[in-house]
Amino acid sequence: MYEIFEHSNINMRVTLKHIADDTGLSTATVSRALSRQKRNHSTSEEKIYASARKLGYPLLTNAGENQHLSIALVMRLFEGEFYASLINGFYEASGSSASEIIFSYVPKQLNNPVDYIVNLSKKYSAICLFLPSMTNNDYLKIKEKVGSYPIISLLPSKNPKIDTVCFDSYRGGYMLAKHFEEQGYKKFGFISGPSNRADALFRKNGFLNHINESDNLELAWSYEGDFSSALGQAAFADYKNSGLKDIAIFGGNDYSCFGFMKAAMESGYKIPDDFIIAGYDNLSFCETFTPELTSIATDFHELGKKSIRIIENMVAENSDSFGNISMIPVKIKIRTSSQRRI
Repeated sequence: MYEIFEHSNINMRVTLKHIADDTGLSTATVSRALSRQKRNHSTSEEKIYASARKLGYPLLTNAGENQHLSIALVMRLFEGEFYASLINGFYEASGSSASEIIFSYVPKQLNNPVDYIVNLSKKYSAICLFLPSMTNNDYLKIKEKVGSYPIISLLPSKNPKIDTVCFDSYRGGYMLAKHFEEQGYKKFGFISGPSNRADALFRKNGFLNHINESDNLELAWSYEGDFSSALGQAAFADYKNSGLKDIAIFGGNDYSCFGFMKAAMESGYKIPDDFIIAGYDNLSFCETFTPELTSIATDFHELGKKSIRIIENMVAENSDSFGNISMIPVKIKIRTSSQRRI
């Protein structure tokens, strides 16, 4: 079984699903009818509008200004601050939109969610995907089955097959390498995320490309794994065995950095005296950990707002776009962990 939580705007007591249940039509059909800029006065549309008026659903005189869409945000059910931030960002962004956001969690035992997503497309107006395990081939299969149905991914892809709204992971990695150089470091280290994740690859490429732009910089050490604290601890053991010192390390994400720093300090290392380090995502513990962790800050509210706006435009224009990419800028939050002590 999967779990769906519905979040509507505070003033919207009647939802699209209520109208769908009342008319016997799908939620997607109801949404399309209410979001059209011009009514076609078909039998089903008249039925939908009659139900909306009966149930007290707020109908706007200018349908082009606000669209009543049901947008499913599809993800795996994980615990942790990152996913909480993602959910909260979309929830907050929906407050300035007439659209409803539904959080749909893919069952853990489901390895290939293609059919699951296709079935969701029959229930909701549009879908936003945050599924790191999905491949371009999966996206192609979904696109073949849903056609012009509005669907976007929230993760970058090397060759996107559907429209994408994502953070500028490449820029984040590049900014950190530049910051390390500005701190006077020549030798860099890198803890990468999973090799099959495009966001991890783009962070890595940005970081390495800045290093490769200069003959004076060197990637002296690297370690590959997942984005976990346990991975960070294992990475430190490898780093310790390398014998390297006075190095600047990009930890891939904040969780990996946390594990790395904790293991280092337990072994007597001092940060930033023995090495400097920075993460990615700017989670809350970056400011409470000692030393405070430098990190790339991602704006989940902006991700949610832009995703909703793009979905609404896709529906309004009835577009069948393919592979467009919209980047959300990232910022570097510089703290003690990456500032060289003189």
